[in-house]
Amino acid sequence: MKIPAKVHYAIVIMTDIAMQGEGATITGNDIARRQNISFSFVAQLLNKLKHAGLLESVRGGVSGGYHFKSSPSKVTIKKVVDAIDPAYCICPSDEIKTGQPVDDIIRSVWHELEAEMEIVLETTTLEDLARRAANQSKTV
Repeated sequence: MKIPAKVHYAIVIMTDIAMQGEGATITGNDIARRQNISFSFVAQLLNKLKHAGLLESVRGGVSGGYHFKSSPSKVTIKKVVDAIDPAYCICPSDEIKTGQPVDDIIRSVWHELEAEMEIVLETTTLEDLARRAANQSKTV
């Protein structure tokens, strides 16, 4: 299972915004510089996140940028994934079939894994990620 790069970077971007403090307005340039991501890619993802209703944009030159529409404690990783790649699925392939009973057994394991991953995506918030990142930077 491979997470699409755009999903990973969107989570990085949203975590970066969360780390700046609730209510902070952050520019795409600042995010691109801090996270070492091209500005054009950051801008593209910010636009998708804005259209999904997770961010609001603020015009105003130096004071312009993006901030959360609701608290980072209410934005889950699942919401970010859905905003960037709503068709993305962590699920077993229905194309692989040997015709043997073990197919169903293995498929059930994949479904269990998918269910566990969904729980993590739906319960982990950007506030959680920002807290983890802050704790990690203290130990480095």
